[in-house]
Amino acid sequence: MRIPVEELTPDAFAPYGAVIEQPDATADASGSGWSWWSEISRLPQADRPYAVGYLNLQPSAMEFDWAERHLKSAEVIIPLGGACLVYVGPPDQTPVWDQFRVYRVRPGQAVVLKEGIWHGAPLALDHPLTALVLLRQGTGTEDVYKSERTEGPMHVVPNETRMGEGERTHASR
Repeated sequence: MRIPVEELTPDAFAPYGAVIEQPDATADASGSGWSWWSEISRLPQADRPYAVGYLNLQPSAMEFDWAERHLKSAEVIIPLGGACLVYVGPPDQTPVWDQFRVYRVRPGQAVVLKEGIWHGAPLALDHPLTALVLLRQGTGTEDVYKSERTEGPMHVVPNETRMGEGERTHASR
C-alpha cells in the first residue's frame, strides 16, 4: 500500500496532536539576537514527570510495517538537524492501516502526539539525524502497545504530497 506525505500544519495534524513551531504572534520577550514565545504548547497532566529520550535516525527504506501507541502518555518528537517523516494513525483498538497519514516535520517544527495515537519511529529522509523524544517516565517499559502489519509494509512516497481528498501533487524534499 502506498501512502503520500502530507505537509505538517496545525489543522491537518489536529486529530493526532499538536504542531510546535514559531507562532505568528508577536514574541512575549525579545532582545538582541533572540525572541521568546512562552507556553506555545502544553503536555497533559501526568502522574509522573516526563523524561527525555535520544533517538538516532538513519536513512533507510521509505516504508513501515509496525506501529505502537501509549495509553498513558503523550509523546513529543523534536527532530534536530533536519526534516523527518512522522507516520500516525487514529487511536482505535488496533491500527487501521489505510487511515494512516505521513507528515513531513521540517526544521523548526516538532509534534506532540496525543495519548493512544498509533505511530512509529520517524523516518530519516536523505541524511542521518537525531530527535529528542519526551515521554512520561516509565512509558518504554509499562505503556507500549505494538502491532505489526501482516499484509506487508506501507510504502511512503516522499515526493508525492497529499493536498486534499482526491488531489495529489509532486513535491521535492
